[in-house]
Amino acid sequence: MIFEILGLVTLGLASVLAFRFGGRDEQMAAIAFIGATLASRLVNTNYAHMEASVLLVDAVLLFGLILLALKSDRFWPMYAAAFQFVGTVVHVASMVETGNFAWAYAVGLIFWSYAVMAALMAGTWLEGRNRRLLGL
Repeated sequence: MIFEILGLVTLGLASVLAFRFGGRDEQMAAIAFIGATLASRLVNTNYAHMEASVLLVDAVLLFGLILLALKSDRFWPMYAAAFQFVGTVVHVASMVETGNFAWAYAVGLIFWSYAVMAALMAGTWLEGRNRRLLGL
């Protein structure tokens, strides 16, 4: 429960910062993160096995981040896409695991989601700093 609250607070902070200080890329990513979080919450996850619906949500988010990284003139979307890729690979790795891996599966997904949000926050900070330096 505490990790869910911490994750939602982090997402809220990253989103508020993106909409307040970020540019279009940061805002689009924040919307995608919020959508992915809402879609993942609609699924009852117990992490006892690989969650196909969460894998689908993560794969769609990965695809969106890759598209953003390809069109953006910023570096942070590449990091976000890379972190999301590793998080998506956690799903694939869990498909071949036969033991009790619920804790490792959950921690793997949670850890990389924080890394993706950290990339957004770093990108927002850099964009805000650049705007201030240019007087925009």
